[in-house]
Amino acid sequence: MTSYHGRDFLLKIGDGAEPEAYQTLGAARTNNMSINNNLVDATTMGDQGVQNMMADAGVQSMQVSIEGLFKDSIAEEILRQTAMDRQMRNFELCFPNGDTYRAAFVIQDYSRTGSYDDLESFSASLIRSGAGELTVPAS
Repeated sequence: MTSYHGRDFLLKIGDGAEPEAYQTLGAARTNNMSINNNLVDATTMGDQGVQNMMADAGVQSMQVSIEGLFKDSIAEEILRQTAMDRQMRNFELCFPNGDTYRAAFVIQDYSRTGSYDDLESFSASLIRSGAGELTVPAS
């Protein structure tokens, strides 16, 4: 199995133009993506006490989080303004193997922190709204 560098797992934010261009949140130090499939328990009396799940009947959610150093780049400014304006914006996840995933996200949490002798940092949690599109390059 191939190993990949974490630095190649990128989160990009769309500019809202047509056609949309995506800019890397380049000051990121960590990105995280999690998918939650809320399964539906379809167990009946006829299942003889063995749980029966319907995997495709529940609600799927996706959350993406990012943490990094604030560099005041255009991408971080767009992220901050999107959070302040409570907007939905398109984001792109780029995976090290070349796959990309694009979807609309809402910023659930956004924070910036700084101390006297340290670089200012930021973090954000995004929740997907609607379905996204996974693109797998032809091999």
